[in-house]
Amino acid sequence: MQNRRAVVVGAGVAGLAGAIVLSELGWRVALLERRERLKGDDLGMILWASGVRALRALGIDATLDVSGTPVDRFEIRNEERLSSSFSAAMLGADDGTPSVMVHNAMLYEALVARLGDSVQVFPATQVDRIDMVDLAAGDASRRWDADLVVAADGIDSPTRPLIAPGSPTVDAGAVAFRGIIPAHRAPERTTDAVEIYGPDRRRFGYGDLGHAGACWWATVPGGMRPESPQIQHELINRWFADWPDPVGKFIAATRPSELTQQPVRYVWPVPARLHQPVGDGGLVLMGDAAHGVAPILAQGAGLALEDAVTLGWALRHHAGSVADALASYDRARLARIKRVARLSRRVHTIASGGRGVTKSLLRAVPDSWVQNQAAGLADWRPPN
Repeated sequence: MQNRRAVVVGAGVAGLAGAIVLSELGWRVALLERRERLKGDDLGMILWASGVRALRALGIDATLDVSGTPVDRFEIRNEERLSSSFSAAMLGADDGTPSVMVHNAMLYEALVARLGDSVQVFPATQVDRIDMVDLAAGDASRRWDADLVVAADGIDSPTRPLIAPGSPTVDAGAVAFRGIIPAHRAPERTTDAVEIYGPDRRRFGYGDLGHAGACWWATVPGGMRPESPQIQHELINRWFADWPDPVGKFIAATRPSELTQQPVRYVWPVPARLHQPVGDGGLVLMGDAAHGVAPILAQGAGLALEDAVTLGWALRHHAGSVADALASYDRARLARIKRVARLSRRVHTIASGGRGVTKSLLRAVPDSWVQNQAAGLADWRPPN
C-alpha cells in the first residue's frame, strides 16, 4: 500500500495508534486534532493484559516505555467487606503478560514518540465535513483527500452517524471524578487496585502508579458539577465521609486543583458495522467513536489499541484492496466489541441499582463468575 493517503481524525489513544500502524505500512498520514497541542490527560487507569499485548504489537513496552505498574491483585469490595479478589493470572496474564496501572499522559507520550516521519500532524483542526463521494476530510478552510479516513474522534463522534446512525451516545446519569496524587503525598495502599461499591450508586476505586504516585476515581449519580474545584472537593469529602480507609485519605491527599470530572456516557447499541466503503477506499470507526463502552470495566483504552493493531493486520493481509481490509476488520472486531459492551453495560446497570441492590448481588455472585469475566475481558491477542 505504498503512497496511499490516510486521514486520521482525532489524536487520542485510538488516533495515535492508528497513525502508527498506517505509517509502518508505508501510508502517508494526516493526523487532524482539534486541540492546539498533543497532550495526554492527567489521570490514571488500568490497562488490562489485552491492551498491554496491543501496545507490544505497536512496539511499545507498557512497563519500560510507559512506566506502567503491574497489577498483581485486583479487589472488588462493598463498603463493608471484600467481595472478590483475583490475581494477575486471572487478569489474563497466563502467558506472562501483566495488566498494569498507567498514567494516561505517559501512555500518550509513548504513542506520540512512535509516530513515523510520514505522519503529519495538524493541530487546532476541527473536522466538520467528510466527503463520501470523493473521499476526503476537512475543516472550514482545508481539505485532505484520502484513500482511507479513520474516524477516531471520540464518543461524541460527528462521523459515527454516517456509518451507524442508530448508535447514539447515552447519558448514564452519573459523573466520574478523578485524581492523581504524587508519590510523596500518596497514602499507603494495601493492594494494587481496588473498586469499592457503596450505597446510592456511589463507587470509589484507586490504583498504584509506582514512582508516579497513585490515582483514584469516584462515581456518583447526577450531572457535571458547576461549582469551583474547592467546593467539588468538599462535596466529595461529604459523599464518602463514612467510607472505610483509605478512601478518606486519598481524598484528603488530593488538592482541589488536581480534580477532574467527566460525565459517564456510552454508545448503545453498538454499531452493526464499523466501516463504509467509498470507491476504492473507505471510512472506518475506531476507539470510542466506534464503541465507547461504559467505563466501569476500564476497557476504553485497551479496545482502542486493539482496534489499531487489528486494522494494521487487516491492511497487511488485504494489501490490494482497502475495502476488503475494512470488511475483514469488521469481522475481526465486532464480536469482541459487542461482548465487552454488553458486559460493561450490564455491570453499570447493576452498580446503578440503588441502595442494597449492588451489595446483595456482590454477595450472591460467585467469585468464579467474576474471575471468568475478568479473564475474558483480558484474553484478546493480536491476530496473525
